[in-house]
Amino acid sequence: MMIEMIKCHGTGNDFVLIDEINHDYGFTEEQRISLAREICDRKGPIGADGILFVLSSEWADGKMRIFNADGSEPEMCGNGLRCVGRYVIEVAGKDVVEIETMKASYVVRKAEEIHNGITTIQITIETVSFDINTLPMSGARKEHLFDKIKELSETLTFSALSISNPHVVAIVDHIDEKELSIVGEKANTDRTVFPKGVNVNFVKILDEQSIYVKTYERGVGLTQSCGTGMTASSIIVCRKDEKRFDSEIRIFNDGGMIKCIVSKDELEKYKVEFIGNASYIYKGRIEFDFSGQKPYQLADKEIYEKEIQDYDAFLTYAKSVLA
Repeated sequence: MMIEMIKCHGTGNDFVLIDEINHDYGFTEEQRISLAREICDRKGPIGADGILFVLSSEWADGKMRIFNADGSEPEMCGNGLRCVGRYVIEVAGKDVVEIETMKASYVVRKAEEIHNGITTIQITIETVSFDINTLPMSGARKEHLFDKIKELSETLTFSALSISNPHVVAIVDHIDEKELSIVGEKANTDRTVFPKGVNVNFVKILDEQSIYVKTYERGVGLTQSCGTGMTASSIIVCRKDEKRFDSEIRIFNDGGMIKCIVSKDELEKYKVEFIGNASYIYKGRIEFDFSGQKPYQLADKEIYEKEIQDYDAFLTYAKSVLA
């Protein structure tokens, strides 16, 4: 089978985007899992954190399904949604679209460039819940905020929340990737606390407007960035220091930087404006043999050279801010 694809990324969190609105590939669920596991393998011709399937929706402008590198399907992916949002915006010829995901829909729009030449997308996120049952998370309390989870660490304090998909956030003085990997593996191997696994985020506060986030992503491992992880982290930072509400927060990560504005109303309902890049790397065609008799091939590769150059300049800028 020949499959049209675009390699894309949101702050370094990279994906293969496959359009099923204009191409009727007729994938089975088993084939989606097989595609994710083989195409995302970094030892192969492409490699990625996940595959974004863009489908028609009965009521929205498009529907996103994402499969992680291990073949699992998470509820939501913020960086992936920006890429899907850009694609649907351009195909539909609109400035604002609504995208359906597994558990919720999101309004996605074009935004002012976060840096020169960077295609920037803004998502309105209102699916924030602190009820541990929405993650789900085992425990007697309704919420778990700024407290230890002894099964994960004897020293760290965590806050748990759901943004359609589950997250725990620890605010730390120093981001230790080895420790993050250990905690992330525990949380997603021993399912006594998190029956469906969880994304683990370490956050370092840089100043009143800036934080740094590193995420162990369920089904992926350590990533350059995690969109909902950065969103979850910005929310917890605002809960810890309420003067940060309603102001722009710059969230740095290994793949660049995004911006979030967190607000809540009198009923304690949260809303986050999530703003960042949606960049294309190259497009091409994948020749995939579902019988497994031969490895897949990448053909007709066309590189988006200017987008790569513009993002490299943005990444240099982001690193200079941190220096």
